[in-house]
Amino acid sequence: MEKLRIGIAMSTRWTDPPMMLMGIIPYAGTMIGVTAYKAVQLFNYAAASNFSTSILQGEELNKTAMLLAGVLGPYVITRFLWDVVYHGVGTEKGVDTSKFLTFKKESLANYYKHRKIPMCELYEMYIEGLFDWNESCEGGDCYKILQYHRHEFANYKVTWRQIWWLISQFLPWWMTGSGLGRGSSSGKSVKETHKEIDEHYNKGNDVFSSMLGRAMVYTCGVFHKVPSFASDGYNGDYAKSAADGTLEEAQFNKLNMICDKLMLQKGETLLDIGCGWGTLCRHAVKHYGAKATGVTLSSEGKKYCDYASKETGVPTEIHCCDYREIPGGQKFDKIASIEMAEHVGIANFVDPFLVSVRKMLAKKDSKFLLQVSGLRQGPSWEDVAWGLFMSKYIFPGADASTPLNWYVKQCELAGFEVHSVETIGRHYSHTLHKWYDNWMSHKTDILLGKIDAISEHTKGKHLFRLQEFFLAWSVIAAGQSSATCYQILCHPNTYDYPRDQWVDPSCVSGPNLVGVSLNNGKSPMQQVNEKTKTKGLEGIEMITPPIKWNK
Repeated sequence: MEKLRIGIAMSTRWTDPPMMLMGIIPYAGTMIGVTAYKAVQLFNYAAASNFSTSILQGEELNKTAMLLAGVLGPYVITRFLWDVVYHGVGTEKGVDTSKFLTFKKESLANYYKHRKIPMCELYEMYIEGLFDWNESCEGGDCYKILQYHRHEFANYKVTWRQIWWLISQFLPWWMTGSGLGRGSSSGKSVKETHKEIDEHYNKGNDVFSSMLGRAMVYTCGVFHKVPSFASDGYNGDYAKSAADGTLEEAQFNKLNMICDKLMLQKGETLLDIGCGWGTLCRHAVKHYGAKATGVTLSSEGKKYCDYASKETGVPTEIHCCDYREIPGGQKFDKIASIEMAEHVGIANFVDPFLVSVRKMLAKKDSKFLLQVSGLRQGPSWEDVAWGLFMSKYIFPGADASTPLNWYVKQCELAGFEVHSVETIGRHYSHTLHKWYDNWMSHKTDILLGKIDAISEHTKGKHLFRLQEFFLAWSVIAAGQSSATCYQILCHPNTYDYPRDQWVDPSCVSGPNLVGVSLNNGKSPMQQVNEKTKTKGLEGIEMITPPIKWNK
């Protein structure tokens, strides 16, 4: 029910895609009901005549035909509306997919040559290796072809494959089976969440290093200027883009911004829920003098966190557990959750997730920073297609990505006051673009299976194509605000909360700032950096050793 309510809330018109997709459920129920009712009538009619052939003769034949039409009619009508009216038949004028794609099967090439391909089928076929990008178009670069030409060879019409997968999201796990993207994830148990995170985040640290670079941060960075990319500025040189240090600068900026918004002070305790590879924890200890604790469900992430703390000499306390398994009674001065909350499940978002966070805040002036990915209000069919792809292949179970209004309401329901919200979606597009260039720079090693992954399924061509398509399409989605990212700063909504701290000029936004509460453009960390000349890449290197430790 929670997903249905969110679907309704995301829509601004009755004709918006979420409303249309939810309309499939009552339509399917009605068609199935009519078919079943007519089938029972036909069976009873045949049984009354002892299944005699007399029902196929004279006037009885008419009645039999009417009942049979009632059984088959809903299916025939549905297929006609779907295949002929909605998807259409024949060719489409001006469409020539061969300019962009090179199919490996002649049957597919002939079928789709003059027909736009539903995006769902496009990415399924690409991941399966059924076509390659045409080298004569944008040099065969996945991002550039999708960015500049996708509307010429693809559409966003829904397919039966998507409908069945969507219906399965409302069914319990025991009906759909377990696995990536299967079954309802709205009210996940600890066991289900462990399995979900294990399947995605335990692919192998080398896999993520090939995408995330030296920073090992799987969340949106914050750029202080528009960076250059292989597609714009580096003339197709992925390695040069990957090595220019701007991604590390952006992640360093983001880590500073989080600590500054939380007003993290020396000696204070910080909890990072969903700490990934522990970079924020080590940053808070090394550059702010805090005492940091992190929790992650990834055993591979935990291994790297412990290794990194040992190699850099930056002490952190990292637990491999669910947020619901944090030892009771622990309190923290400041808490952050950076793009982890999407995984808790819609039904769990207020209680136990946000309620648990509020209970763990230690002081009267404690703060909580929630960074979450978001979706456009009133999404288009393209937005929906991207969201379904992400839910199935990249972040299965992360069903709590919503428009901003839903997040704010959940925080307030949990007893928080929202102090500030900052949208950093455009920064996410640039972050993803840098990840794309990083990934493409490792293409040869990935295709040869040299990247140390946990399972065979996450090696070689399948892994490469899945991540390539995900990153390329996500750069576009975040760039046009199909998807975005929010930083939400909260504190307990109590009568005696010291709100005068927000009146101080150092805690008020200005027109020349990136980030709320950054001390007139110079955060405490930025002031230290000016004295020590610490730069983003250097700051990252202080806390993040090379990933090749496991070789």
